[in-house]
Amino acid sequence: MGVTIWIVPPKPIREALENRIMTIRPHSKRPLNPSTYPRFTPHISLAALGPNTSIPLEKLRAAIPKDTPPTRATFASIEVGDHFFRSVYAAIKPSAELLKLHKRVHDALGLTPRTPKYPHVSLAYIVDEDAGEREAYLQALKDAGVIREEGDRVSIQCGEDGGWVDGFDVKEIWIAKCDGPVEEWEILDRLTL
Repeated sequence: MGVTIWIVPPKPIREALENRIMTIRPHSKRPLNPSTYPRFTPHISLAALGPNTSIPLEKLRAAIPKDTPPTRATFASIEVGDHFFRSVYAAIKPSAELLKLHKRVHDALGLTPRTPKYPHVSLAYIVDEDAGEREAYLQALKDAGVIREEGDRVSIQCGEDGGWVDGFDVKEIWIAKCDGPVEEWEILDRLTL
C-alpha cells in the first residue's frame, strides 16, 4: 500500500476503540481467514501515497498545515463496506474543515486523492472470502450495545470510563508505512496540531 497519512483519535478514544470495540467478535463456528481481524490503529486516511510514491518524510511533514483550525470528526453512521480496508467502519460527517484539510494535504503533495469513502474510521478489516462476517461483526457491535444510532448521528461507547462519544477533535496526524501484513505497519512520525 505504501505510505499513508492518518488522522488519529485522541489517545483515550483510540485505546477504547482498539481494546473494547475492535476486539468484539461475532459468535462464529466456522474458521476464518487468518488475515481477518488484524489489530490496527483506528484512523481516518487523510492521504494514501501508493506503493511507488517516494516523497521524503520531511515533505510529508511539511504538507500538514500548521494553521489547521479546530476540527471535529463527527460519527455519522456505522457501515458495512465492500473492501478489506472498509469492511466495517464509522462514516464521518464530511465537514468543510475535514474536506479542506484533505484538499490542502493533497495539493501540498501534488497528489490526486486516493482515499475512498473519505472520511471514515475502520473498525474491522475482514477478508472478502469470509462471506457474511462483516454483517455479523456489525450485528455483534449492536448486540454488545456499544453503538447507538440516533437519526443522522451515531455514538460509540469509546469515551473515557466507558462513556459515549459522537466523534473526536482532530489533534494528531500520523505518517505510517503500510507495507506487508497489517500488524506490521510502521508509524514513521506523529504530529500534533
